[in-house]
Amino acid sequence: MAYLKFFVLLPLVLWVAACAPPTADTPASENITEADERLALAAASGLFQPEVATDLLSCLPSADMTVHCGFQNPEDLVALPGEQFLIVSEMGEFLTDAPGKLSLLNLSSGEREALNIDWSIQPATRGDLACAAPDIASFSPHGIDLTALNEGGLQLLVVNHGGRESIEFFEVKESQGTWSLTWQGCALPPGDPFINDVAGLHDGGFLITHMWDKTTAFDEVARKLLAGEPTGWVYEWQPTEGFTKVPGSDDLMPNGLAVSHDNAKLFVNIYFGGKTIKIDRATAMREGEFSVQQPDNITVDAEGNLWVASHKNDPIGQTCALVTEGPCLLPYAIIKADPTTMTPEVVHAQDGPPMGFATVALKVGNRVYLGSAHGDRVASSAAL
Repeated sequence: MAYLKFFVLLPLVLWVAACAPPTADTPASENITEADERLALAAASGLFQPEVATDLLSCLPSADMTVHCGFQNPEDLVALPGEQFLIVSEMGEFLTDAPGKLSLLNLSSGEREALNIDWSIQPATRGDLACAAPDIASFSPHGIDLTALNEGGLQLLVVNHGGRESIEFFEVKESQGTWSLTWQGCALPPGDPFINDVAGLHDGGFLITHMWDKTTAFDEVARKLLAGEPTGWVYEWQPTEGFTKVPGSDDLMPNGLAVSHDNAKLFVNIYFGGKTIKIDRATAMREGEFSVQQPDNITVDAEGNLWVASHKNDPIGQTCALVTEGPCLLPYAIIKADPTTMTPEVVHAQDGPPMGFATVALKVGNRVYLGSAHGDRVASSAAL
């Protein structure tokens, strides 16, 4: 996802001013609790209305949407075989590189479950064999993807911001209905990358989006974006060649990406450019695009259709900075698109409870599951 912190200085200044502690002359009866203050401030910022605050914090569903609480920023989702569980990437707060987790959503119970990870494999057996294991305590997942390999087996790839920018390789195992992961290796992109998402390939390679150079000052990144200067691109990694830049992928903050089931087509969300593009992997030619406001993650369903989470908020005036409990209710839309014609259709729009700021839409069976980069819940609805 792309939460533009370099555009939120004014809201944060207003927040600091509003949160000044009461003076000694303030009567006790006029003091408000910290929770009341947060709700009032959020309401003033347009994130949600006070009358729905209790419902939000209580994790109640809406008439057409089920809510699955207990998560921390469930930014990305993938479905495991059998469609009984999702792997959830619980991201640390964006741009902080704070630790996060990988967990499960049990689709039968609707509950969060722990996901066991075996980190003991040494040395690495996949990825760049010279890449050392990550600092487990700092592990900070972001984009994830699950791939069935031509050679057999399931592989989960994870963008990791914990102490480094890396792609971590995991073998996915199931035993008597219990899923687990085994770390198998990693790869470190060249230069100064800020990675967002990853898409695995059946041949064992993968693609990643590089949004911008990570150590570049935010004001310079903002200047480039506002001037229409590309800040990032897509990398492809293969075991024999390592990382190579995908021709024609330079653009304004590439965000989510996915590949077609046959791995022939690449779909990339250009967050600041307001579009989703299609690239033919054999020719490196752009074959089409459609317009979409602030597209975050993109998934491909069983029929090959594209699902894009679109942020509908004003990135300058509306942020999630004030929301410390429950969901951030910034408005969003879900776009379904035909991958051949690149024709989009808005199938869902949300501006209010029970969830906002959706970063991913994943169709599993007859339901669509939505994750968010800020909040405590995954939401699901009958297929949109």
